[in-house]
Amino acid sequence: MNMRIRSRWRDGQKPATIEDNANALANVACRIALGYAKKLHAEQFDYKHDSQRVAVICEYLAFLVHLADRWAYGRMDNAQRVAFITGVGRETARYLQQNQADIMGPGEYRKAYLQMLNARMSEYAATRFEEDGTPGYSAVRCLGDRVQDAMGESQTNRWVIDQVMEIDALEVTSHLRKAMENLLDNKLRSKRSR
Repeated sequence: MNMRIRSRWRDGQKPATIEDNANALANVACRIALGYAKKLHAEQFDYKHDSQRVAVICEYLAFLVHLADRWAYGRMDNAQRVAFITGVGRETARYLQQNQADIMGPGEYRKAYLQMLNARMSEYAATRFEEDGTPGYSAVRCLGDRVQDAMGESQTNRWVIDQVMEIDALEVTSHLRKAMENLLDNKLRSKRSR
C-alpha cells in the first residue's frame, strides 16, 4: 500500500527534541494503523462495528510502538529511549482518546489502550526479531493472531491472519522504519538492504 507520510524535519528549524520526535513518530504510526485498518476493509474483510475497527487500529499501534522501541534500543541511551517510547505511547493514546470519543461517544478510552499496549509490549518482547530489526515469524504471528481475535473468525474474516502476516506486517514495518530513519536521521537499515 502506498502511503505518503511526511517524516522529515524542515531544514533550518531548531533541532528536534526527543519529545518532538516521539510526537511525530506517534502521528506517523497512527496514520499507518488507520490506513491498514482501512486496507483490510478494502480487501473485503468485514468489520461488524466501529469498535472492531478501533481494536484493529490498536493492535497495529501496539506492534508499531514495539518496533520503535526495538529500533531505539542501542541507538539511544536508556533514559532517552524510555522518554521516546513513553512519548510515542502517550501520543498514540491521546489520538485514540480523541477519535474514539468522536466515534463512540464520551468516555475514558486511554486507560484501556495503555493497558493493552503494556500487555502487547510484553508479548512482543518474547518474540523473535532479525538482527536488522525486521520482525520474525513469531512477531508477525502475534500481530496476526491479535488482529484475527479483534475481527473474529467469520467466513469472511477467517483469512485475515494470512493477510496480516504475509503482507501487512512487512509493509507497516517498512513504512515505520522509513519514518523513524527520516525523523531521527539515524540509519536503521541493515547492511543487506543497501
